[in-house]
Order: sequence, then structure tokens, then C-alpha cells
Amino acid sequence: MKNFITTLFLSLFTTVLFSQECMNSEYLKKGTQWEITSFDKKGKNTGFTKHEILNASHSSNKSLWEIKTQLYDEKDEFIHDGTIEVICENGIYKIDMSQMIPAETMKSLESMEVEMDGTSINYPTEKDVNTQLEDATITISASTSGISIMNMKITTFDRKIEGIETVKTDAGNFECLKITEKAKMENSMMSRESSTISWFLTGFGVVKSESYNHKDKLTGSSELSALSYK
Repeated sequence: MKNFITTLFLSLFTTVLFSQECMNSEYLKKGTQWEITSFDKKGKNTGFTKHEILNASHSSNKSLWEIKTQLYDEKDEFIHDGTIEVICENGIYKIDMSQMIPAETMKSLESMEVEMDGTSINYPTEKDVNTQLEDATITISASTSGISIMNMKITTFDRKIEGIETVKTDAGNFECLKITEKAKMENSMMSRESSTISWFLTGFGVVKSESYNHKDKLTGSSELSALSYK
């Protein structure tokens, strides 16, 4: 359960989202590929996730991208894969929180009966420090043969844009919005808070992220390590 919680909190804030220009971003094209590498609190590589845009569709007021994800461990061994969808409608990008559960977590729940109910989470649509970021929630229930195994609610709140900073990664240098946010996880036995700092590249998504526990101690991080697009 401890590993589940750590992975869930880190992954919830590193999922890629996109900018207001639904059809014009140089990154948002079929075939674009990128990798996000994860690290523990000591900076040790714990694995990476490959992403690829499989399909992109556009209508008058809505765009949708289907993204394939492949999870690997620190030894470059394949663990699990899956797909997520990102939608831009009327100039606003949102993703259902239920789609932000990491692949390894979903794999661990495959033998259980799982129900998830989540709101959408929004990200900046342009490089504007005054953009208002909404709170979001998700509840996860898992059971086996009618016996409840897990019932959890996660709320992300107090989301703020702190300014603009240039971030250097192995994939390049990017001018990003610095975003801070808090998260609260609750179940019948406990309540735990954490916080995240992320650097968001408009027109693409999060290129760097750091997660902290309730004592403001680093628990993990992630970084854009490779990016390939036409």
C-alpha cells in the first residue's frame, strides 16, 4: 500500500496536458514521442514512462488525442502499458482524474473489482501567471468477492501559478510556468497531505515535477528526458 500511495501521488501530477492552441502546437501531432524519468527522494532513477500520440482528431470546437503509455523499471524492463485521452474543448484543456492513475497501479488492481469517480483537472492554456486553476477530486474503491479492500479519496487543491522559470532537462531548455499545488488523501484509517511543484510548458505539459510530504520533505521527482517530434 505504501508503494501504491507514493506512485499515485507522483503520477497524478506528471501527466501531460496541452495549451489553448488546440491544433497549432508543434508537439501535438500524431507520432510525437517523449519519455518521463522518475527519481526517488535521493535522486536515484526508479524507472521511466514512454509516451506516444497515436491519434489526433479535431472538430469545430473540440480536439482529442489518444496517447499510448509504456512503463519501464530502473533496469529498462517493460512493466505495463495503457492509453489515455486528452481533450481540448472550447479552448480549455481538461483530463478526467480517473485517467491519471499510473499504469503500474492499474496492473496491481487487475484482479479486483474497481470503481473510480473523478472530476476533471485543468491546466494553464497560455503563459499567463493570472490563470485560475481549479481543484479536482477522485475516489477509488476496490473490492474482491464483495469484500472492500480499498476506499480512497484524493483532492488536489490550492493550485497556484507562482511565475515563469527556465528549466533545463536532458530533452532541452524550456520556459515554463511554475505551478504549486497540494493534495489530500483520505480513507477510513488516515488522512495525509502532500504538495507538488511542477514546471509546465504551455503547448506541451509538465517537463519537471517535485513531490513533497506533509513535512515539506522531498519524496520523489520526475523529468522530461527525451522528446521527438516532426
